[in-house]
Amino acid sequence: MDTSLLSQERLSTLERRLGSLFRSQPFSVSWSMVPIGGVVPTGGAVAAQSVGADARSIAGGTHVIGDYADAVVPSFSTRKVSILCAVLALARAGRLSLDQQHTITEAHHDGVQAGIMRTLSAGLDLTLADCLTQMMCTSDNICTQLVFEAIGAAVGGEAADGETVNETARETAGAAAEREALQYVNDYCAWAGMRSTLHREVFPRTGGLAWHHPIDGLTLTTAADQAHLLALIGTGAGEGQAAVSAAARIQLLPEDCRRIIGLMRGIYTPRLGAATTRISFAEKNGRGLRSLSQVGLALDVHGMPLAAVAVYAETIPTALPDGVPGRNAVFTAFAEVGRAIEDWAVPVVIA
Repeated sequence: MDTSLLSQERLSTLERRLGSLFRSQPFSVSWSMVPIGGVVPTGGAVAAQSVGADARSIAGGTHVIGDYADAVVPSFSTRKVSILCAVLALARAGRLSLDQQHTITEAHHDGVQAGIMRTLSAGLDLTLADCLTQMMCTSDNICTQLVFEAIGAAVGGEAADGETVNETARETAGAAAEREALQYVNDYCAWAGMRSTLHREVFPRTGGLAWHHPIDGLTLTTAADQAHLLALIGTGAGEGQAAVSAAARIQLLPEDCRRIIGLMRGIYTPRLGAATTRISFAEKNGRGLRSLSQVGLALDVHGMPLAAVAVYAETIPTALPDGVPGRNAVFTAFAEVGRAIEDWAVPVVIA
């Protein structure tokens, strides 16, 4: 990594630019960005409140900038990065196989609004690897359910089945497996240093929520936690001992980290990289009734990680005074975040 990217001047310039961008918005924003330079974060979540004009040095020399990065917010689908990591850790430990088959049932369609599998008939068989791909690329919540079922079977035993078992017993066993799967993912996040992340449901049933809904019962996280995890993934995807050490922090190997980045590059709705040309992004999005979020890794032209970034927009108005949907302003802001990081990483040199 170009060590000049860690200079206080360049990071401070980036932080001022993003701070000015977000202060002008009609919604609240929490965000964190961690440059990746081969230094393994050794603490917990990597950021705190705004650091004003100065980049804050953390975790053995790694730098972080951000604002309200410890604000607890609904994670929505950005939580799927940690779920993906947890599954790959189980596979690496030999507790499940990415080739195992899972079948979509009619019950899996109930309440699902995200993804493409809800438009298909029950009975389709997918490998766990296929489920992970759809969970990340299209945010498919049928596949997310199948992923949690795989976790539950790996950590707590399979749900009851067979002709001699009644429906009540199957439902009870399935609920127990779901609780154990959620507990494993929460334990995994704690092991990874994501101190403020709490998985509470397999997928959020937003169809019954109002714009002003409480966040009790939803999966919660912070921009700091997400940037921390992504920094470990980004560092772990490199070469040498620093990569091995970072990947080991999340119970993975460097090839697992590279697989994660590959899946995140396949997202169908890129926002951070929507307007960049000199760098690209591996991303995951999140969407709620009044919330939009984007987390990801900035990548150089060779696909090597440059920085981890997490941005959460909350209390987004349904419309702006001119009638434009409030979400449009968020999407524009996310694209501006990507362009600002691009200018930090690869400045335009005018002769």
